[in-house]
Amino acid sequence: MTTVIEIDGTKCQRCYACVRQCPVKAIKVEDNQARIVEDRCITCGYCLDVCARNAREAKSYRHEIKNWSQQGEELVACIAPSFIASFTECEPEQVVAGLQKLGFDQVYKVALGAQLIAEKYDEYLINSNKKNLISTACPAVVNLIEKHYPQLVDNLIPLVSPMIVIGNLIKENNPETRVVFIGPCIAKKSEIQIKEAAGKIDAVLTFKEIKEMSREEGLETFKNLEYREFNQNYLPHSDNFALSGGLTANLDSISSDEILITEGSHNCHQLLSGVLDDEIDIRLLDILFCDGCIDGPKIDSELSLFARQREVAKYFKEDGLQKSENNKDQLKKALMKLDLKCKFKTVSHDEEFPNEQEVKEILTYTNKVTPSDELNCGACGYDTCREKAVAVYQGMAEIEMCLPYLLDQTREEVNYYKEKLSQDSQTKYSFGDIKGKSVEIKEAKIKAQQAAQTKSTILILGESGTGKEMFAHAIHNTSQRKNESFIKVNCAAITESLLEAELFGYEEGAFTGAKQGGKPGKFELADGGTIFLDEVGDMSLRMQAELLRVLQEGEIERVGGNQTINIDIRVIAATNRDLKQMVKDGDFREDLYYRLNVITIKTPSLRSRIEDLPVIIDYITTKLTAEQRLPKKSLSKSALNKLMQYDWPGNVRELENTIIQTFSLTYEDIIKPNHLPNYILQKGSAIPVLTDGTEIKPLNQLIAEVEKQTIRKALELTNWNKKQTAELLEISRSTLYQKINKYNL
Repeated sequence: MTTVIEIDGTKCQRCYACVRQCPVKAIKVEDNQARIVEDRCITCGYCLDVCARNAREAKSYRHEIKNWSQQGEELVACIAPSFIASFTECEPEQVVAGLQKLGFDQVYKVALGAQLIAEKYDEYLINSNKKNLISTACPAVVNLIEKHYPQLVDNLIPLVSPMIVIGNLIKENNPETRVVFIGPCIAKKSEIQIKEAAGKIDAVLTFKEIKEMSREEGLETFKNLEYREFNQNYLPHSDNFALSGGLTANLDSISSDEILITEGSHNCHQLLSGVLDDEIDIRLLDILFCDGCIDGPKIDSELSLFARQREVAKYFKEDGLQKSENNKDQLKKALMKLDLKCKFKTVSHDEEFPNEQEVKEILTYTNKVTPSDELNCGACGYDTCREKAVAVYQGMAEIEMCLPYLLDQTREEVNYYKEKLSQDSQTKYSFGDIKGKSVEIKEAKIKAQQAAQTKSTILILGESGTGKEMFAHAIHNTSQRKNESFIKVNCAAITESLLEAELFGYEEGAFTGAKQGGKPGKFELADGGTIFLDEVGDMSLRMQAELLRVLQEGEIERVGGNQTINIDIRVIAATNRDLKQMVKDGDFREDLYYRLNVITIKTPSLRSRIEDLPVIIDYITTKLTAEQRLPKKSLSKSALNKLMQYDWPGNVRELENTIIQTFSLTYEDIIKPNHLPNYILQKGSAIPVLTDGTEIKPLNQLIAEVEKQTIRKALELTNWNKKQTAELLEISRSTLYQKINKYNL
């Protein structure tokens, strides 16, 4: 099926107005660009008028129509009953003249097709005893049911719309003509692609397009044109079909108390849900997706809705009613020649839904840890934060669409220009300072954000330079202790004797040189807050025993003292050593290991998430420019490639030092490969090759290749069932979706 609505991604500016306006959430945001998902879109056209950048455009048949006219083909216009509400500055007969000026040889009213199909509705209703039958004049409603309420497809009355009826009638008499429907509806542009419309309707124009064509031809208005009559005027028809209940008002086989009339997208959803829930029990549901056809997305009228209703009602009273009471036999004769049956289909689109834990993981990423954090501000286009989290899981939205989250990110960048707090008792980092979009760093951040809300001891494991201290700061800053002290102790930088006094404090006279009055230790200073024990694996066995007592009893004694002091602290420990192996070797107490290892967070190495390198570099350069007031510089693509080929044994800390060195010593605005340190150029200059021809690739590259192949094979094995694949790989579905995006599977 040809796409009806196109999006120009170059104009899309992340306002999410189209997401907000779309009643079926058929807009997918990917790499900050919106696109329409065909198997969800009902072509209602609501997204067209809300885009301030004019990034959306409906398919236009103007070029084809112009070619047909130039080739001398006969053009027939079929104009929707709502034209009275759009062309308000002139008389109906002047609209006919205007269309003829634009090259149309004949002009029919679609109201005639509506009158004909009403006769068929009467026949069907007389012969059917089904309940909750649904009218099919509105293509947006048909699309809605086929794609989003497939259980109700059998409720659709199997008859074509008035547009296809009038096309049938015209083509029956002259198959060679080109029939063009003109109305306020975008969904009609998709309706002409169904099988029943093939060869009956050749093109669709909106009222707005007709007015644009008129201006191009020098016709600003039709009000100065002579009067011309509509074709096929001798057949009886009513002109009230554009009004609420217009179709059912022309039925003879059913009383008004057997009909439920509904208009508007919200009401449509509620009514269809009510039918599914067995809350509705009535013969006929007359449904229009807009507030009547007089409120179609391209009605192009400056009048209010109520003024439009008045105009159509006035025309119906003056012109249509008398004709609809005569010549019924003519209608039946016309119907005998036409096949107006229609077969509807269901459009399946697999939608998997996350469990509660997966929703929480996605919410936590944007700092929504408790229900009160869920602002439901609607800035992302979704009504609630949880609805948006489901869309993220399904691949329809991006996590970073959250406006409060983006504002926090921006606020953090602005804060670089403010004086930084440097006291140990104050936290320096938040989760926003931990940059990266890779699966590895996202999983670590999500786990850390969840852990921050507990009172448990946390053990952070990772290589040197991977940001263990940043994680500790961020955990404290997100916890309920964030307004209390954050105390940092580097266990590897202090000798055993001094470490004991540093941690536990001492009384006056405890040892030679002890301060008068004694001194509180780090544990006391951290009371009520958090203590971060960095390089805890370097503690001696005696100090490990002392730390174990603190964790078990929640109390300390100062060096040289005999008074027990109760403390309330959260302990975050970190190390780059393998504590499990140290326990086996007898270098680390097993009981302390299990006391520390309540919640474990692993900070990934930079080489395992090398795709994050550009965003980390951008963060470092922004910080460097602000803090040291250096000129703004940028990396060339070739220089970035060199940096991404390096394996970064020192991780982010080494990267930061490299960037600071390079930017400080380079006078040019663009950093090129020759500006980088030699060891990086030599490391990334070539892939080593063994004598047998085997390439020695970086370990992270090999791991990524194996992971990609494994995921692809698992997807193929499960026939791309995401749930089964995640279970097979023993990962969450949200992780699976992220890896599918990462490897572009």
